Amino acid sequence: MVTDRYKALIDRFPLVPIKNDSHLDKAHEVAQTLIRRGSDIKSDEAEYLEVLLSEIGRYESKHHALEFADMAPHELLQSFISDHGLKQVDLQAVLGVSSGVMSELVSGKRELTREHCVKLGHHFKVTPALFLPKLYAS
Repeated sequence: MVTDRYKALIDRFPLVPIKNDSHLDKAHEVAQTLIRRGSDIKSDEAEYLEVLLSEIGRYESKHHALEFADMAPHELLQSFISDHGLKQVDLQAVLGVSSGVMSELVSGKRELTREHCVKLGHHFKVTPALFLPKLYAS
């Protein structure tokens, strides 16, 4: 059953491929609103969010991949946290880590594991390889 909240989401931001950075900014705003609501979102809203995050990831991977290429994994993580309007605590459950470990991952004091990279890639709908350390200097 489609809820009124879901209809309002579609009216506010139809689920279509993201076309430019301005459109991307609007997509981020809607995603942030839903993410902040946490467990209060209904199943159809959660499905909407999943598709929206997928579109955000697809657009960012295609149009901003070069920006990411020169970033260290922790810098990329900082960027994703900021760009998605998240706080470190929002990703603790995703990664299954304590606040201390999360802080070390974000600051670069601790390296992301392969498992972390996979979880982050899945969460942000991007390739996990983005979060792996670069093997050579560019």
